Amino acid sequence: MTEKHPLALELLDNRYPSLHGLRVLAIVSVVQFHVTWIFAGEQGIRLDRDFTASSLTVFFGMDLFFMLSGFLIGSILLRSLETHGTQNLRRFYIRRISRTFPAYYVVLTFLALTTPLTASQLRHLPWEYLYGTNFLSLLREDVIMFWGWSLALEEQFYLTVPILFFVLHRLKTDRARVVLLVLLWTAALATRLYLYVHRAPWTDLALYEALYFRPHTRYDTLVAGILLAFVHARWAGPITKWLEHPFHRALLGMGSLACFWLLVQPWIFGKRAVQLVHVFAWGSVTSIMYFGWLLLLLHGDAEGWVQRRLSAPIFRRIATLGYGVYLVHIPLCDHVVVPAARALEARKVPMVIVWPASLAGLMLLSLGLAYVLHVVIEKPSLRVREKLAS
Repeated sequence: MTEKHPLALELLDNRYPSLHGLRVLAIVSVVQFHVTWIFAGEQGIRLDRDFTASSLTVFFGMDLFFMLSGFLIGSILLRSLETHGTQNLRRFYIRRISRTFPAYYVVLTFLALTTPLTASQLRHLPWEYLYGTNFLSLLREDVIMFWGWSLALEEQFYLTVPILFFVLHRLKTDRARVVLLVLLWTAALATRLYLYVHRAPWTDLALYEALYFRPHTRYDTLVAGILLAFVHARWAGPITKWLEHPFHRALLGMGSLACFWLLVQPWIFGKRAVQLVHVFAWGSVTSIMYFGWLLLLLHGDAEGWVQRRLSAPIFRRIATLGYGVYLVHIPLCDHVVVPAARALEARKVPMVIVWPASLAGLMLLSLGLAYVLHVVIEKPSLRVREKLAS
């Protein structure tokens, strides 16, 4: 690691620059979802009903994070296997732990020490320290960092993915590897469908709590990311050549747009079918949508307009702080943004101004605090990582 100014960012790897822009879009979509959820769902701040419904349909920023995580981790392990003939698990886990553990434990410990805890939160705190949040009730009175469910899923993925690659490496053909990954991806949907049918009837909230957060029902986007990494590594040339034809690019893009339309219009088949649409949407539809778009980004014209915009240097800087933004944005929303929004609401400032101002303010505050975490916590741990992993 080269010597840098102590206040400089330790930027993310730039192997796939356009993915930084996607990370930023995912961050903004997750933060806007939580602003709306907290305002309308928890604090009773009046938002337009149609706007609230539209905002909450954009849930799939988190799925993009999972897909990118699967792709990047899959790419790392594939390169390690092809270069060294081994996954180099010691280096793999040192790099993952040093990137994710320190800031998470600092934020969780700070909240545990500064928040009046319920008996349930105290009882469940060891689970949060062990990244088991997604096995628990995610009500605020039950856990401290309810948004830690996605971080728990990521860590569980890191524990299991070397086993998957061990099996993939033992298979004889690429076709067998693709079939295994597709079957594993499909199994998550099969699990959701089984639970949906055999535990019906559901309320919307009960279905959300039972299927959306749990590891056995939400791992398919991660597997789809691994499949994308494998396809990208094995058939990059033929895919790039196939996508040179405008019709092929349009075909792939339209398929992803159709998935997007279904995600933002879950009532398209009628209100009675909304729950069933969600069963498909929470992982399967999002995987297909992002698979198509990511293929276009990875194998399209590197000098194309979209690629150039998403590869802008500012996005790499924001994406570097994305993990910290996710860790701190809920407490900042609770303790800073909500009181400010209530004050503006009391002064009759219209929500058409308050909501976007709240989102922008929360993003700026979160980026600022994430930068402090990066400099004080993440950078020192990354220096230790390089020494241990070398």
